[in-house]
Amino acid sequence: MRAYIMTAYGNVQDVVRLLDLPDPAAGPDEIVCDIKAAALNPIDQKTIAGDLKQVIGFDASGTVRAVGSNVSAFRPGDEVFVRASRETIGTFAERIALPQSFFARKPARLTHVEAASLPLVGLTTVQGLVDRAQAKAGQRILIHAGSGGVGTFAIQYAKALGLHVTTTTSSRNAEFVRALGADTFIAYDKQDYLTQPGDYDIVFDTLGGAFTLDAFKVARRGGSVVSIVGPPDRQFADQVGANPLIRLVMRFMARRVFAASRATGVAYYRFLTESNGAQLAGIARLVDEGRIKPVIDRVFPFESLPAAFEHLGTGRAKGKVVLSMT
Repeated sequence: MRAYIMTAYGNVQDVVRLLDLPDPAAGPDEIVCDIKAAALNPIDQKTIAGDLKQVIGFDASGTVRAVGSNVSAFRPGDEVFVRASRETIGTFAERIALPQSFFARKPARLTHVEAASLPLVGLTTVQGLVDRAQAKAGQRILIHAGSGGVGTFAIQYAKALGLHVTTTTSSRNAEFVRALGADTFIAYDKQDYLTQPGDYDIVFDTLGGAFTLDAFKVARRGGSVVSIVGPPDRQFADQVGANPLIRLVMRFMARRVFAASRATGVAYYRFLTESNGAQLAGIARLVDEGRIKPVIDRVFPFESLPAAFEHLGTGRAKGKVVLSMT
C-alpha cells in the first residue's frame, strides 16, 4: 500500500514522502480499513513539526477489508468512519488497522469525503461540551472561530443540544455561520467580543493565547471554559502519563489559568481527544437525522498532500480540508 511517512522534522513539502509499505494485518480485536478519504487537522501540522519518522493522519472514512477473530460488529464491505488514536495515527495511507472500538458505521447520507471530515472535530466537541462541561439545553455558549473546522461542527452540535449559540467570525462569514445555526455572531474585525454582553455558561476556546484567559471574563460563575489549545489541565497530565517533573512544568504553564478559574468560579478544561466509536455512532445518527452536515472547504487528491497542508496553513479554510483516495 501507499502511505505518507515523515522522514525528518520540518515543513511538509520537505519531510513528508509517499512510500510503498506492507499492507497492515488485523489483530484479534482490529479492523483493516481500505481508506477512501482522510481529513487534515491542525494537529497533523504540529505532529510533522515535532515528531520524527512516523505515519501521520487521524481521520478517515472507508470500507472494511478484513476483521480480526474477535470482531463481531463489523464485516468486510461495511462502510465505516474512524478517528485513530495518538498511538495509532496513520490515516494518510491506503489502508490502516485499528481497534474495532474506534470505528462506527459511516452516516448513510454522506460520501466518504464528507464522513472523513467529522471524526476528530466531532469527538473533540462531544468530549468537551458533554463529557466535560455537561452542556444542557437552554444554556448559552460562545464558540470562537465559528467558520473553522471545529467551529463549524461545534455550532451545529451545540444547536442539536438545545444551546443558544454565539460565535466569533469575520464579517464576511457572518451569513455563513448563521446558516449553520448560530443565534448571534460577533464580527471580530468590527467588534470586540469582550465589550459585548457575556455571562456564557460555556466558552469553547479554539484559539488559545490571550483568548483562553479572556474567556474567564465573559463566562458566568459556575460555568465552564473548554479549550482545545490552552494550557493543560490536570487531567491532561493523566492522559499523557506525565511524570512528576512534567506535571510540575504543566502546572507552572497553567498557573494563570488556574488562578483565573479560582477567582471567577469557572471550571477549566483542556484535554486530549480520545478515539470513541460509540460517540462517532451518535454523531452519525445526528447526521442521518439532518441535524448536522459536514462543512468542507476543499478536497485534494491523495497525491497532493503537501498542497493540502499548504492550503490548511493559510488559516482561511471554511470548514475542513480533505484528501480523496479515489
